[in-house]
Amino acid sequence: MQMVWFMTMIVFTVAFFLIFLAVYFFRPKRDDKIIPVNLERELIDPEEISLPNRVEPNWPATIKTSSGKTAEAIITSITHGSGFITSTMKLAIGKKFQLTIHLPDRSPLQLRAEVTWSNLHLPVEKVVNQGMGIRFIEAGEDAVCLINDTIAQHAMAVKAEETVPS
Repeated sequence: MQMVWFMTMIVFTVAFFLIFLAVYFFRPKRDDKIIPVNLERELIDPEEISLPNRVEPNWPATIKTSSGKTAEAIITSITHGSGFITSTMKLAIGKKFQLTIHLPDRSPLQLRAEVTWSNLHLPVEKVVNQGMGIRFIEAGEDAVCLINDTIAQHAMAVKAEETVPS
């Protein structure tokens, strides 16, 4: 009986020690900003949000759904992990599809993508750019490197065009 009591006390002591360490070392730090979720929080102006290396390449692309339907698309904006495409095909939010990007001077890039938002259900006169926001999923390391490289090259080319006097 004493052995059971002794083992129980050891288990509880070790559990208490582990919980104490977890709470002590993984608690929020003073520098961590926790924004309360309430209706009174100040809204951020979208113009003040910096976009991480976003370029507007207008690359042609092809969408292929899991049901085998295909459609032509244009990637009008792209970042390292997401993009905006225009297409005649209307896909539901959360729909996954195969995206083939036809890059200039390179072989086509095949990626899996998912629709994150869409304004295709709105009337044309209500939106400036009608299309879908997508995020890249299941992108291999080669694809990520190629996108990063292409974005960097495109951004440098656009800056070079802006600095050339007319």
